[in-house]
Amino acid sequence: MGLTAEKKRLIIRRVIFAVLLIFCAVIQNTPGLLPEPFGAHQLAVTVMVVCIAMFERETAGMLLGLLAGVVLDVTGGTQGINAILLTVVGLVCGMLVNNMIRNNIVTALIFSALALFVHTFVYWIVFVAAQGVHGGRLLLTFCLPSVLYTVIFTPLWFLITRSISRRLPSEVKR
Repeated sequence: MGLTAEKKRLIIRRVIFAVLLIFCAVIQNTPGLLPEPFGAHQLAVTVMVVCIAMFERETAGMLLGLLAGVVLDVTGGTQGINAILLTVVGLVCGMLVNNMIRNNIVTALIFSALALFVHTFVYWIVFVAAQGVHGGRLLLTFCLPSVLYTVIFTPLWFLITRSISRRLPSEVKR
């Protein structure tokens, strides 16, 4: 009663995605590793959650989003906000692609831009505005440029995710 070839590919693919999410978290959280034009940071983890959820659908997207959020929360000390947000992002993107919207690069760009905007805005509300800090300028000089800087690289992350999904196909019902 061993694993079928399809299930083995599915497990390998999801492990690769998990490792890729952790790699993106390292890239995102290592200062000076990537260029920071105008102070903007690359927020690759959110984009990877979107792209993975588009190919893995809602359940795996949600669980991998949870993993990515926990990794960001542990490394950044943000008390669970990333885990909640990225879990919801993975679930919603997976459900929309599974039920309503085509899986293509334009959809990835739209989903990534929306997810990044919501993620950074909620983060800003919770950790800046709710603390009584006057951070309107931070929203305009850090959050929005970071969203734009990250969206530019969405096609690269989408193509990487699509390549992995095509090289390790699975006929397991999702």
